[in-house]
Formats: sequence, C-alpha cells, structure tokens
Amino acid sequence: MSAEEKRNLLAMLLEDSLLTNPATPDQGRRSVPDLRFELLGPLVMKHGNVDVAPSAPKLRAVLATLLFNANRSVAASALTRELWESEPPRTAQATVQTYVFKLRKLFRNALGVTTEYVNQQLLLTHSGGYTLLVDADQLDITEFERLVTAGSAELHAGDYEKAAHNLRQSLALWRGPVIPELQWGTQLRAHAARLDERRFYAQTMRIEADLCLGLHREMISELASVVVEHPLHESAHVMLMTALHRAGRTSAALDVFMRFRKRMLQELGIEPSARIQTLHLALLRNDPLLDDRALTSEMLLDHLTTAGPRMRAA
Repeated sequence: MSAEEKRNLLAMLLEDSLLTNPATPDQGRRSVPDLRFELLGPLVMKHGNVDVAPSAPKLRAVLATLLFNANRSVAASALTRELWESEPPRTAQATVQTYVFKLRKLFRNALGVTTEYVNQQLLLTHSGGYTLLVDADQLDITEFERLVTAGSAELHAGDYEKAAHNLRQSLALWRGPVIPELQWGTQLRAHAARLDERRFYAQTMRIEADLCLGLHREMISELASVVVEHPLHESAHVMLMTALHRAGRTSAALDVFMRFRKRMLQELGIEPSARIQTLHLALLRNDPLLDDRALTSEMLLDHLTTAGPRMRAA
C-alpha cells in the first residue's frame, strides 16, 4: 500500500468513526447554491454551469444509488449489491467506504465547501449506511415527478392547457436513457425501468391533453410511432383511432383496430378488450360522442361502454 493510500485509509476510518449516527440537519440548513443533480440521461452533477460528476464508473454508480434514494438511508450492504451483485470481493465493505470517502472529497473540492458541511449537511453516515441530502429543486427526477403529478391532476380536472404545459415540461427534462453508461445493479435497473414507465405515462397523458385541445392532426404521426413501439398498448391505439376519426380519417381508424386485433390474436391468442371493441362499434355507426373534444380517451370509453347497454335495451 502506498503512502497516499495509507493516508486516505486513515482519514476515511477517522471520518466514519466521527460521523456514526450524526444529528439530522434541520430544515433550515444552508444549501449549496447552483448545485444540480441529473439522472434523466447521462449522470450529471452541475455546480453552476460545470459538470463536476465523478468519472470512475463505480463511483458514479454509488452516487446514482444515493441519488435515487435521496434523503433516505442507503445501507452499505445495498451499495455492495449494486456494485458487485452476488459476487462481492472480500474487500467490498472497505471499498464502499473508500468510494464514500472519495465522494466527500469530490464534494469538498468541486463545491468549495468545508469538510464539516459535507459530513453534516450533505453526505451523512449512519450506523450501517449513508444518506445524501438533496433539496427538491436540485434533482431532476424529483422535478419530473412533480410536473407529471401536477399535469395528470390537471388533465383529470379538465384544465387541458395547464396539463399539456406541465407534462411537456416534464418530458423536456429527459436528455436520453436513464444514466445509460452505468453497469446496473438490480435496484438501479428497477429505478430505471420505473422511470421509463413514468416517461411513457407522461407522454401519453400529454397527447391526451393535446387531443382535448383539438390538435388531432398534429398528434397522428406521434401516435403512429407510439403504437409501433408499443404494439400491444391498448390506450395508445384508442388515442390513435380517436385522433384519426376527428381528423376525418375514420376508415384509417378502423384499419388501426383491425391491425391491433390481428396482433392480439396472433401474439396473445385473445380478443381486444370489450372497451376498445365498443369504440370500434362507435366508429362504425359514427357515434356523436366521438367528436366531443372535452372527453379524454378514457372518459370517451367510459361514456361509450355506459351507453352501450342502454342502446341495446332500446
């Protein structure tokens, strides 16, 4: 072991011994100005306009794991699993401590803050684990979730302009696949998959809002791409069929249903749901409900399925 490695190890052990079970910082703690963490694309840690994220893959994986669990304790054993899964080296525990020590050193040097600030206000050590304290406006995934939640609520409340705006803002935060350069552990893969699902949800809700604003023709090409990427996603097909009908292309909407039904039968061996079949029948009879722009696709299906039994009874 070199002299520098010995100094680092001694400093790391001293630091951990002093930081076990530190006092939780109060809500009035001083935040580092102009600090921003981004996970919706390659991992970024910006201070001002400069990316100061670590370059070493393992260190980036530790930082990403702490960020996905921001303001929550992450056990050292969880970090070990993320870095090496089921085959950790004998030195895993000490190596994790070394990575945390290096992160603290990076924070001190890149952010221009004191050791005390890093240890007590930024990257805390608890018994058996670590917590990275991050303000809501410093992390893009927190901002993304806030915008998606607000947009979804506004969509269901009928405020389509605000919904479209917030959902569009949420999608603009994405710079590519979730930190694609990392070697994923189980939990990191789970976090990435969940975020991909939320991104798709935000996209479909934004399209819903735009359809309710009358942008039927504008949405057709985007929806056509969505159904190619998600050939068994029923809601996307419902929106495409609705958009095509409202754009005066009912025959194309009927073709979409027939292709979807064929795909379902070939790949899953089942018929499409009763709800989308009700939409198909409504297209065939040119039901006036199809042209009610105030209805989202789900609301439209609700109205059509409710009206169906009454029409048959009549």
